[in-house]
Amino acid sequence: MMFDPTALFDYVISKISGAYTDRTVLAGVLFILAVLAVDFIRRRGAMGWSRRKVESFLASLTIFHLNFLFVPFVWLAALWLQAAYEVIGLPRGDPQFWPQMPGWVTVIAAIFFHDFANYWNHRAMHLKWLWPIHAIHHSDPDVNLATSYRVHFLESLVMWGSYTILLSWIGLPPGALGFAAVLIAIHNIYVHVDLDWDHGRFKYLLASPRFHRWHHADVPAAYGKNLANVFPFFDVIFGTYYVPGPCDKPLGADGIPQNDVARLMLWPLIGWAQYLRQDLAELSQKRDEHRQV
Repeated sequence: MMFDPTALFDYVISKISGAYTDRTVLAGVLFILAVLAVDFIRRRGAMGWSRRKVESFLASLTIFHLNFLFVPFVWLAALWLQAAYEVIGLPRGDPQFWPQMPGWVTVIAAIFFHDFANYWNHRAMHLKWLWPIHAIHHSDPDVNLATSYRVHFLESLVMWGSYTILLSWIGLPPGALGFAAVLIAIHNIYVHVDLDWDHGRFKYLLASPRFHRWHHADVPAAYGKNLANVFPFFDVIFGTYYVPGPCDKPLGADGIPQNDVARLMLWPLIGWAQYLRQDLAELSQKRDEHRQV
C-alpha cells in the first residue's frame, strides 16, 4: 500500500478538530485565552513576553498538535493494558456503589483518586528510564500557560497504564470525572501560570503556581519534588514537598533541548540511547578492572 500524504493530513485535521470539541480541551483553551486577555489589558497593550517565551509557547502548542499523529498507537496500547488487567483478574469495587452516591461525592472521589494515581505515575516518570519521556515537559525554560500541553505522547501512555492499575479496582464509572475532568484541566493550566502565587493557609490543600514552579526549578534540591497535580498533601505525606519560599530559580532541565520541537519529539530515543551507552561503558570498565585484579 502506497503512502498517502493527503489521507494522513485529513486524519490529523479530523483528530485536531475532534479534540477542540472535547470539553476538557475546549475549557483549557478558553481559560488560556481569558488569562491572555487579562494580561493584555493589565499591560495596556504592551508586549509582556520575551522572544524566548513566545518561542516556548509556540513550541508547546506544536508538540500538543503533533501528538495527534500518535493517538491510534496510544489508544491501542491502552486497550492492550486494559485487556491484560482483565486477564489478570484483579478485584474491582462494586459497580453499583458509586451510582448510589451523591454526584458531588463522586466528583470529589474521582479527583482525589485521579490525583493519587497521578502522584505515583509522576514519581515514576522522574526515575531514570522514564525520565527521557517526562523530560519533554520539563524542557520549558519559561513555564507558562501552554506548558501543561508540552507532554510527549509516550507520557500519555504511561499515565493510562497507571490509571488502569491504580484506578480500575476502585470501580468508578467511566464518566465519573465528568465536570471534574474540566476542573482538573483548568487547574493544570493554572499551576503553570507565570505568577508567584501561593495559597496561604490552603497551600497543602490545593496546588498553587508557586508550588508547581518549584517542581520545574532546575536546582538539585527541587528535583523530584512537588509531584502532586492537585493536592500537595500527597507530597507532604510521602516526603516530596518542597516550597522554601518564592521561586526565583532558573526553570527547565539541564541537558534537555529547550524549544527544539524535532529533538524533543525524538528525545526519549536519544535519552535511552545515552543511558544505554553509559551503562555499557560502565560495564566494560568494571570488566577491565576485574581482569586486572
